[in-house]
Amino acid sequence: MKKALVVLDVQSEFLGNTLDYIAPLCQRYVNSAANDYDAIILTHWIYEEAEGKSKLLVEHPKAVVVEKRGYSGLTAETKAVFDEQGIEEVHIAGVDSEGAVLATMFSCFDAGYQVKILERLVTSYHGRNWESMTIARHILGPENIVNIGGDRVYV
Repeated sequence: MKKALVVLDVQSEFLGNTLDYIAPLCQRYVNSAANDYDAIILTHWIYEEAEGKSKLLVEHPKAVVVEKRGYSGLTAETKAVFDEQGIEEVHIAGVDSEGAVLATMFSCFDAGYQVKILERLVTSYHGRNWESMTIARHILGPENIVNIGGDRVYV
């Protein structure tokens, strides 16, 4: 089964204080697991207040950066990459669990993809991770909320 990794909105203005840990965790995972994926999408949420000030904090030579203007990471550009690569399974990481993560989960699920959320690689700046993952477990089944990717940030 061909797989894609979607890392949502790990960008400068969404982090700070207690969320800084997610960027190095996502970067480390992308670096170590890139060869396990047929496509890697890094989304960058573009909105008026952040124009020209926002910077993605995860990168990889294999990744396609997709700009989006709403919650879901399943944009027309993302779908085109998935179609081109024959993607059947989508793994989701990034920011914000109760917004972009759940929106992308629902969009991908509705579009017929097998969806897994990398639970230790999603975060919420509203403190809603637990509730979001409870919803995800209910919709996808607990076997599709995968406890991988998290580790110590600073060694």
